Amino acid sequence: MKLTASEKTFVTVNYILLSLMTIIIVLPFWYVITVSITPYHIFSAQNGMVLFPSSFSLDFYKYLLEEGSLIYQAYANTLKNTIGGVLLALILTASAAYALSERKLPARRILILYFVFTMLFKGGMIPTYITIKQLGLLNTSYVLILIMAYSTFYMIIMKTFFEGIPESLKESAAIDGASEFRILWQIVLPLSMPVMASIGLMYLVVYWNDFFNAMLYVNDWNKAPVQLVLRTIIANSSLPPELLETAGRTPPPTIGIQMAAIVIVALPMLIIYPFVQKYFEQGMMVGSVKG
Repeated sequence: MKLTASEKTFVTVNYILLSLMTIIIVLPFWYVITVSITPYHIFSAQNGMVLFPSSFSLDFYKYLLEEGSLIYQAYANTLKNTIGGVLLALILTASAAYALSERKLPARRILILYFVFTMLFKGGMIPTYITIKQLGLLNTSYVLILIMAYSTFYMIIMKTFFEGIPESLKESAAIDGASEFRILWQIVLPLSMPVMASIGLMYLVVYWNDFFNAMLYVNDWNKAPVQLVLRTIIANSSLPPELLETAGRTPPPTIGIQMAAIVIVALPMLIIYPFVQKYFEQGMMVGSVKG
């Protein structure tokens, strides 16, 4: 179909604006990667304006990933927290969402208001800290999994999706003798993969990026996530001695270490996200238009 002059102008302006937005988004990360692989003497000679490195070096990565670095342990902690946390969060969220999506549930409206109330009013940081301490979870391997294992907002999205599943499917299964757990596991969840994937992705991002809870509840570097390592490097402009056992070795310049650490921490999410993006978009759209 032939475009009119005004439509061509509109399309051209859109392409220009989208191209500028892409550059604005991509350029900072490109700069981070470039600085992380550029020798410091070249970086310094160009006053930090390094967009296309004239020389290549992995010294900063070698320093961070040297044998004896606790970054390996921090990465393992992050993977454990993320995998365990996402699985637990999906189980809790799906269970609550399925129960509240059933209109036959006694006192359903009151229970929904009870959950929604927690979105508007929270206990706060100090009461939460006291609760964690009294439960004996301070500085344990489980606190960073349990502290974020449920979100009312995500539960409401999942509940809305569940409500769109035909009741006839669940009634047929119930007539055949299926329990509520079996209906959830064999009928509802298989039909809910888009919303499960989207909610799982959101939990994944939350767990992977979390460092604040680690600052509050963990003081042992052997249990700290890699995000806390990155935050320490960025905030203190230096590598803490607990993170790398390199006695007698002079560390490379801080700017390169910071940039290399950002790449190391961000790379897994950049790899995973494109493969689950379609589920994220589909699940969010379906869960937002029903109910």
